[in-house]
Amino acid sequence: MNSDVRLLFHELADLTPAERERVFTDRGVPADLRAEVESLLSFDSASDGSLTSEVAQSAGQVLESAAATEFGRCGPYRLVRLVGAGGMGAVYLGERIDGEIQQKVAVKLLRADEHRAAWRDRFLRERQLLASLHHPSIVHVIDAGKTADERPYLVMEFVEGVPIDEYCDGGIGVRERLLLFLRVCEGVSHAHQRLIIHRDLKPSNILVDASGQPKLLDFGIAKLLDEMGSPTQTVERLLTPGYASPEQLRGGIQTTATDVYSLGAVLYKLLTGRSPHESKTGSVQALDVITGKSEITAASRVNPAVPDDLDCILRKALRMEPEERYASVEAFSNDVRAFLDSKPVEARSGNAWYRTRKFLRRYWVPVVAAAMVIASLATGLYVANRQRMIAERRFAQLRLLSNDVLDLDNTIRSLPGSTKARERLVTVSLQYLEGLASDASGDLDLAEEVANGYLTVATVQGVPTILNLGKTAQAEASLKKADGLIESVLQARPSSRTALATSARIANDRMILAQEDDRYGDAVAQAHKAADRLNAVLSRADATPKERTGAATQFGNMAQAHVNMHRYPEAIVYAQRSVELARPLPSAKRPLAQGLSLLANAYRYEGDLDAAFRAIEEARTLAEQVAAPSETDRAFLLYAILFREGLILGDDDGPNLGRPQEAIATLRKAVDWMEEGARKDPNDSATRTRLVSAAVPLGEILMEHDPHAALAVYELALGRIAEVRNNAGARQQEVRALARSSYPLRALHRGAEAKQRIVRAIALAEKIRNDPADQVPIGSYYYNALCAQADDEAEGDAARATESYEKLLKSVMAAHPGHLTDLRNAPTMSRLFEAMAAHYRRTGAKEKAAAMDARRLETWQTWDRKLPNNSYVERELAAARRAGS
Repeated sequence: MNSDVRLLFHELADLTPAERERVFTDRGVPADLRAEVESLLSFDSASDGSLTSEVAQSAGQVLESAAATEFGRCGPYRLVRLVGAGGMGAVYLGERIDGEIQQKVAVKLLRADEHRAAWRDRFLRERQLLASLHHPSIVHVIDAGKTADERPYLVMEFVEGVPIDEYCDGGIGVRERLLLFLRVCEGVSHAHQRLIIHRDLKPSNILVDASGQPKLLDFGIAKLLDEMGSPTQTVERLLTPGYASPEQLRGGIQTTATDVYSLGAVLYKLLTGRSPHESKTGSVQALDVITGKSEITAASRVNPAVPDDLDCILRKALRMEPEERYASVEAFSNDVRAFLDSKPVEARSGNAWYRTRKFLRRYWVPVVAAAMVIASLATGLYVANRQRMIAERRFAQLRLLSNDVLDLDNTIRSLPGSTKARERLVTVSLQYLEGLASDASGDLDLAEEVANGYLTVATVQGVPTILNLGKTAQAEASLKKADGLIESVLQARPSSRTALATSARIANDRMILAQEDDRYGDAVAQAHKAADRLNAVLSRADATPKERTGAATQFGNMAQAHVNMHRYPEAIVYAQRSVELARPLPSAKRPLAQGLSLLANAYRYEGDLDAAFRAIEEARTLAEQVAAPSETDRAFLLYAILFREGLILGDDDGPNLGRPQEAIATLRKAVDWMEEGARKDPNDSATRTRLVSAAVPLGEILMEHDPHAALAVYELALGRIAEVRNNAGARQQEVRALARSSYPLRALHRGAEAKQRIVRAIALAEKIRNDPADQVPIGSYYYNALCAQADDEAEGDAARATESYEKLLKSVMAAHPGHLTDLRNAPTMSRLFEAMAAHYRRTGAKEKAAAMDARRLETWQTWDRKLPNNSYVERELAAARRAGS
């Protein structure tokens, strides 16, 4: 069958005769093609159902047979059975047969009889686009190649699951459906961040596996946004009418709004059991949507259990006009999250504005007349407004007083010994803000002022972006108040650039605090919200350099948070966005240096050490040119860059360039900067925690050749961190320093003191830990304490050391260290295997020693396959091979 006939037949099969006629006319289908399709359609409608079933079954058997004979093998993969077939190819269940590993895969293979260049190019494009995507909600690429007859194929993970609508039909509630849908949105958003739009989102392309993880499939008609053709270009339109956007059906320009529409259609199906263009009888009415002759039935009318807020969300996502939909998938997701959190949803206000705009377009003449009448009444309202003006003057006086108090912090925050004064400022400011907040509900301008006030107070209280008081719980409480106020403003003024900017800053700070508190889900959600708000401001043609500079700093914060959460691809995207915004601005050297520093850090954990070093060197050069407002400010900027540069050069606990002497010099400078700040202000916590962060890796490098120098660094760190009170992060740092200081003490034959340090470290760790009792995260402060204990016992009590090592390894594995998928954790895990192998050899347990050597070797062999020709991995792999030989 001709492919044009086949595609047109599938598209028209479920339409009514009138709808089919409209398609033939609108597209100018040639007479011969129309005749053949109509013949097939008449046969399809007249055929007996049982006959159709028999034909389909026989066809499936023939295809499976063909797969087993003609298409028996693709590279190292054997094709087991046909899974599905489409216009340009088929998907098979495959298995690897070269003996390397046992693995089930999905193999997508271009059809043997398909010689059209457009199909082949589309197939190759799908391979390349999928290879650039790395997200849990997107099926990932394993391999690619060509068959003996030069047909390209694509090897992907095999998803044993069911379409998302079938999964939801299994009895899960509305909340669970929405949470599942949000995970789908995360995958689509990941693709959009890489400028890829899917263009064929529908339930059959979203499978849910046994663990409940959704997987996006079939990027066969996906496109790069920067390669989209003109709207007049002739293209082959492959789409699913029930889920395609109006612009797709018209052949118009497609953007991320296209995927927003299809996601809305998918959510509609999950909540109502049918697509938005599907009638009760199951026929698809997409063409009515094109012409605008009918509206989509409200979801609540199809399923009365759908709440009003979800109705509003769906209406916004399914707008006919792309510009009236959600600005991004993140904005769509944020509204769904707002519904789940019982917060106001943006779609409600957006719906009102949408209806208002429609009304004004239709009735602009009477509206203008009405406005003139209202203006004529303004004089009569003067007396009534007089009391209101007096009240506003009082509010203005309070605003000035509040802002003056808060602005004073900018002046004194960098002065030595200012902590007590800043605490008093916070107390006074909160008193003013609490008094204003009660009146803010009736005054949007006042609400925005008070929100900014709470935001500033929170920064001083405990958001670690400037020198702060270390009171993170109070900071979070202030940010929540600011968030509630600014959301009330945006409900009434959804396009206010100042309110959007304030909302972005609040979300950014809440992201930082959530990440610091290991609330990673909240942190990611707040990052999405901040990015969405920032992009809304930056999309304006008149976005100012100040707005771009501020956005660059906030995207840098997002990059840092995602590195801390071990989400490196996202961190790279955010850091690149920060650099992209700052680089063209002569006044933005500081955020540019910070963005490059963060980009270097993310590159490091992805294993690209050369790119990391280039970025950090540029960052250091720029930072040294920055005219900082104070010496303290300059110290913090340079510290962050020097610290990261030192880790890239020679940190034993992570990927490094193997240049320890350079690392020692760089890390010493970082420690010295923070020590100078700590001496000036006896109450500042930020300088002290940063000092310890740099001192621990510095001490470890020094330990290799100079235990005296290493111990001196640890003693300095312990003295400073003890000065920070009532701070959980400081106590974790103290545990690390105590545990690490035991090694130089033991090397200097001060074993009793080493044991005392370890006992203190474990006692403190037990007091503050909040992990499950049987789990110890790799590289954590508690891990450092237990590892130091086992290493100490290995030199005096072999039996206890064996017990401690084996218990530690079991607890680490229970916490899922991810050393085979996260390069950041591989070195620490490798060192544990190395220490245990050495201990087993000393005690004569040769088989156990060999097992540990093998696990260490396996770690680096795995990474060698992931990162071939990587100098760091090759160095570690060579050391592992030497140890096991």
